[in-house]
Amino acid sequence: MENQIPNVVPLNVGGRHFSTFLSTLLRHEDSMLAAMFSGRHQVERDKDGCYFIDRDGSAFAHILEFLRHAKLPPPDHAREVYVEAQYFGLQVLSDKLAHFKDVREEIASKEQLFKYQDIEALAERVLKAVPPVITGTSKVALLMDSGWKARSKVGDVVPNVVPARFLENTFWQTHECIQGDNCDYIEPFCPADLPVRVALVQQYLQKRGYYVSTKLETCEFSLERGKKSVWSDLMTMDVFCGVHGVVLTIS
Repeated sequence: MENQIPNVVPLNVGGRHFSTFLSTLLRHEDSMLAAMFSGRHQVERDKDGCYFIDRDGSAFAHILEFLRHAKLPPPDHAREVYVEAQYFGLQVLSDKLAHFKDVREEIASKEQLFKYQDIEALAERVLKAVPPVITGTSKVALLMDSGWKARSKVGDVVPNVVPARFLENTFWQTHECIQGDNCDYIEPFCPADLPVRVALVQQYLQKRGYYVSTKLETCEFSLERGKKSVWSDLMTMDVFCGVHGVVLTIS
């Protein structure tokens, strides 16, 4: 049995009260609003008998203006109205709002986050390394490479030739490094998508109230402190730290 909906519908949307014609709510027959007030579904009422919808009342005022007069919200309200238009299944309104600058940026951001689904987890790892109360600034490194390296006399980096004596001697490892106390080694970061990932992590943190700047750095600390170590009769080597990554300065 269908529920009888009055021609003038009293609404309570998130605590804000509205009244409108039933025909206004049914204007877009493929929307969720039209389905809610079609009479086929039970809609909860508040103590005063108003039909209650647990959504943002401020944004719904703009939804109602669109249903009444096809009026679009001002640009500074486009994003929240877009969210509500999607919830209520008003595809016509959603499509129009998708051309607003803030909404386009929101859609692009969500598409990137979907592509790089590890961004939130990565940003949370950064926050875990930040003290609960930041006095001044705090630095966290997202490391792409951690491990001693050897550099030949002509400046080429030679992999896998670091003398074991350097790795075994902890004295050589006590130096100021970009990773500081953050020993979280995050890999792999391929150069191709590095700028996008870092930008998304920065955006994620800034949306949560942090000011974040980033810088790509490499620790050049030399184990020989300016001296050269002879690795073989044919090649003279300089062993250096080589920790490489993105340093985020957070305040």
